[in-house]
Order: sequence, then structure tokens, then C-alpha cells
Amino acid sequence: MRILTRYTIFSILRIAIVTIMLFALILAAVELFSKMDQIMHGSVPVPSLVEYIILSLPEYLMMVASISFLFAVTYFLSMLTANNEMIPILNAGVSPVRLRMPIIMLALLLTVLGSLFQEHAVIAAANRHDELETELFGASSTRDSRNIVLEDEDGYIIYTRRFSEATGVIYDPVLVRSSGGRIEERVEASRAHYDEEKLWWIFEDARVYTVSLSDVETRVESVYEAPLFDPEPRLFRSQNTSIDTMDRETAQDYLSRLWSSNRSSWQGMATDYYRRVASPLAILVLMFISVSMNYNFKKNVLLFSVIQSLSIAVIYYVADMVFSIMGHQGAVSPLMAVIAPIVLTVLLSLLISIFGRKL
Repeated sequence: MRILTRYTIFSILRIAIVTIMLFALILAAVELFSKMDQIMHGSVPVPSLVEYIILSLPEYLMMVASISFLFAVTYFLSMLTANNEMIPILNAGVSPVRLRMPIIMLALLLTVLGSLFQEHAVIAAANRHDELETELFGASSTRDSRNIVLEDEDGYIIYTRRFSEATGVIYDPVLVRSSGGRIEERVEASRAHYDEEKLWWIFEDARVYTVSLSDVETRVESVYEAPLFDPEPRLFRSQNTSIDTMDRETAQDYLSRLWSSNRSSWQGMATDYYRRVASPLAILVLMFISVSMNYNFKKNVLLFSVIQSLSIAVIYYVADMVFSIMGHQGAVSPLMAVIAPIVLTVLLSLLISIFGRKL
């Protein structure tokens, strides 16, 4: 029995690892090719580009893990049937339940490991990946904001096209200083950053227009400092909060405060949080679908087995999407939005398995 258990586990792991790495590299290659124009026409350092690709892999590994193990289990069990290996196994007194039990235990272990991997590796890598994407390609992060207008008590009004959360830089700012309802100075720059030591903003490649009673004086400065203009960078930040990028303790604290202050926003945020926590369960659900399927096809066992398993997997993901929408809209509770697709999919796979053995 130990030999059969080792054979089962190692066969599934070997197929799954190859499939996961193949799918993850394909997704990373697709992302890389989508940035190819910016890479070719920009000056992206090779070490930073390699780091950017590596940081995308943890999220892709989690994305493809459930489907990869679904395929691995389906392939293993269908090949046992297609190659007539199932006959000696059953004749040796090994029941189908006993044969599938190590697969269920492996699924439970992988679900726990997937949960730990997501909380301690995927989130940190995704945050760093977003920061690096902003630095290399100028992309916006989840807390970047655009078209901002701020006014302070010293008579300054600023308009900026975009604020980057990762770098703390405002792009294409226009700063206007007025007094008594009359414009005294206007500064147009390519970018500006907040000096943490001086505690004011420094503008780069600035064109300064000084307005007097008789005329307008224009000058160009590579660096322009405005000591009286000192709003903190957080004031430029978008207030949209993504619970998917918070660590678990921060997310729970945020939800508890949101519960007492804004119940309608809590509904959607809680749904996203529970879906994030339960996402590794997709590995368990899809592997359970594979072990509960009927593999007694007369021809093309692998083909029909994969089609059968993928069909149930599609139903699971569609149900997950539908209940997620219902959870955001308040039609069901956030916890129900996560549990219902799992229960429905497991019941459906069991029904198909029971009726399939009777045919």
C-alpha cells in the first residue's frame, strides 16, 4: 500500500509541477510581451526587468495551481483506466476509496500550503511588482490618482495630471500663487517630489511666470523650490483601498472599523476578503472533482475525462463569479458568497459521479 500511495502522490506532483511551471511561464511571457514596446524604446535595466518577471510568478503560480492539479489528478486516474492498471489494483483488494484517499489528503495539504504561500509570499510580491511596474513603465498603482486639484491656506492652488503612490512624484504640475484675488506667480513643471528633509515640494524642469502690475516675467529653472507649498504627499493619494494587497491583520482591522462606519462599503470589502482567504480552497475543490468523476469510458478515456472535469470546473468558477456579484450587491452575506459555490460544485460532482456509475 505504501508503494501505491507513493506512486500516486509522486505521479500527480510530477505532472502538476510541470503544468504549473508551463502555465506560469506562459502568463509571465504574455505580460512581458505586452510591455515589449516600452522595453524596446525605453532604458529598462536588465536586472530590474528580471526582478519584475520573477515578482509576477508567485501570483501566477496561485492562479494556475488549481487547474494544474485538476489536470494532474484527471490524467493520472484516466491513465490507470486506459492502461488497464486499475484492474490489478482492484483485484489486489484496494478499493476505489482507498486509492483516492491519498489524493484527498494531498489536496488538504496543498490547500494549507497554498494559503500560507498566498499570505506570506504572493501579497508581498504583488505589492513590490506594482511598485516596480510604476518605476519601469510609468504604470499606475491601485492608489495612484489623476487630475488632482489642491488648495492651501498660503494662497497656492495646484493642478497635477497624475500622482504616483510608489514614487511619491506628481507629474505635469501647475502651481499658481495668488494674493488678494490676483495671480502673482505660475509654475509649470514636468514633475515634482516632496523633500522629506526640507518638508516642501521641489519642482523639476520648471517654467516660472512672475506677474507684476505692468508685465509678466518668464524664466526657466531646472529646480524650483516653493518653501510655502508644503502639503503632505498623502493628500494627493487616491482613497481607493484594495483589501487584496493588505496583510491579514490590517485587513481584519480595516473591516472591523468599516463595519461600524460604513456598512454598505463593508459588504463589498468583506466579500473580497473572504474570497481572498478562501481562494486556495479552489485546489481542494477541483481535486475533489477529479477524484469523484467516473472514468469508465470505452474510448478516449483521457479526452472525455478532461472534458468532464473541466466542465465542472467551469461551473465552479461561474458560480463563484455570480455569488461574488451577489455578495457585493448585498443579495447574500459575504460568507455565503464564498461557501455557496463550493457546496454547489461538490454536490454536482457527487451527483454526476453517482449517476455515472449507474450508466
